[in-house]
Amino acid sequence: MNKFPQQFLDRAKELTGSEYDKFINSLSEPSPVSIRMNPCKAIEEFSKEEKVPWSKDGKYLFERPSFTFDPLFHAGCYYVQDASSQFLEQPFLQIKKIVKSPCKILDLCAAPGGKSTHLLSLMNSDDLLVSNEIVPARNTILRQNIIKWGCANVLVTQNEPSVFGRLKGFFDVVVVDAPCSGEGLFRKDANAIDEWSPENVNRCSIRQKEILSDAYETLAPGGFLIYSTCTFEEEENDSQINFLIQKYGMKKINIENIYEGVKANLNGLSFFPHRIRGEGFYISLLQKESGEKYRMKNEKMPGIKNNFRTIFDEYLEKSNDFYPVFKEGRLYAIAAGQMQWFKILSDNLYLRHAGINVGEIKGEDFIPSESVALSITMKNDFSYIEFNEGQAIEYLKGGTPEITGASKGWVLTRFQSHTLGWIKNLGNRINNYYPKPWRIRSDKAK
Repeated sequence: MNKFPQQFLDRAKELTGSEYDKFINSLSEPSPVSIRMNPCKAIEEFSKEEKVPWSKDGKYLFERPSFTFDPLFHAGCYYVQDASSQFLEQPFLQIKKIVKSPCKILDLCAAPGGKSTHLLSLMNSDDLLVSNEIVPARNTILRQNIIKWGCANVLVTQNEPSVFGRLKGFFDVVVVDAPCSGEGLFRKDANAIDEWSPENVNRCSIRQKEILSDAYETLAPGGFLIYSTCTFEEEENDSQINFLIQKYGMKKINIENIYEGVKANLNGLSFFPHRIRGEGFYISLLQKESGEKYRMKNEKMPGIKNNFRTIFDEYLEKSNDFYPVFKEGRLYAIAAGQMQWFKILSDNLYLRHAGINVGEIKGEDFIPSESVALSITMKNDFSYIEFNEGQAIEYLKGGTPEITGASKGWVLTRFQSHTLGWIKNLGNRINNYYPKPWRIRSDKAK
C-alpha cells in the first residue's frame, strides 16, 4: 500500500467519513485503463469493450496494451484518457443546447490535449477551439496530439492566461482544467504523493483564482465556464466556485446528468476512485450573466495566390472551404468562415499551430506536412502504400521498410487504412518523413 502524508489522511477522513477505509484502499488498487475513440477515424479494435457511461466514445479496456507500439494510436484513432475526465462531455453537450454554432471555445490549460481532442469530437465543424498551453515542452505534446486528431477548426496558442485579457468578452465557452495538487492521480503517479503538502494546496488555490479571473474576463456575457481539477481538496474545488460567484456574480449551473457513484457537492460533482471506475476528479459549470461582448471588425481579406490554391486543390477535400495563410515559409489552411476570428487571435496571441499546416514551400519545392497527412480533410485519392504491423512500427521508429509498388514522389503510409505519415520515393531510395520528435525510441517488451 502507498504511504500517504498524514495531513492528507486527516483531510481525507474528514472528507469521506464512513467511506474513508474504502477510499484509502482504492488509492492502492490498479488504475482502470480507459481510452476515447476518435469518431472521425473509426476502427474495429476495442468494439467489444465496456463503454464509459458518460462518454459516447469512451471505452474501458480489459487490460493495458502497449500503446506505444500500436500504429492506430499514432494515427490518432484513439486517445488514452482517464474515464473520470471524460465527464467533460456532459456539461459541454448541455451548453451546446443553449449556445448555438458557430461558437468560440477556449481550453485555457490544455496540455497534453485530452480535453481539447474531446471537445473537437463534440463540436460542430463551424465552431472554433483555441487550445492553450504556456509551458513550451507541454505545448509541443499538445500540438502533436491535436495534429493526430486531424481536425481543422483549432488553433494552438502558447500564452499566459492573463494575455487573454486582451480579448475581453470574446469566447462563448471557456474550459479551465486547472493545475492542482494532483491528489486524484496518487495511484497513477508516485511523484504526486511526494509533492503533496498543505502549502502546495494553498499555492494551487491562489494560482487557480488568478487563472479563473483571467477566464472570466475573456468570457462573453451569457457564456459558460467549465472548471475542473484532479484533486479532492475543497479549497481547490467548491471554494473556487464560491470565489467566482461572490466576486464576479457568476451563476452556478447544475449539471443535468449525474451518474451512479458520482457525488454531488455544493457547487460541483466529485469523482472518487472507490465509487466509480476512474481517478479522482471534480467538475463544475457556471454562466457569466453580464459584461461587454467583444466587438468584431469586418476586415477585407487579402487576395489568394494561384499557387496556394493549386496546392490546396491537390491535398484538401473541399479546398474552397479553406483560406490560405502563408507564414515563415509554411502554408496553413484556415476555415474560410473563421478567418475573421483567426485574424483577431493571431494579432493578440502567440500561435503555435493553426488549422491545417499543409506544408512548407522551399524554392520550387513543396514539402507536405504531417498535419495535412493526418487531417480528416486530406484528399482520399492520394498515392499511398499499406503497411503491415511490422512495417508500420519500423516506419514509426524512423526506418525505411522494404516496400514494392510505390509510385515515385510523395506517398502516404497507412496501417489498416489509417494514415501514419509521408515517405518520398526517389526511385533509388526511400526517405522517411515521419517527424523525428514523434518517433518511437524504445524497443517492444518481449
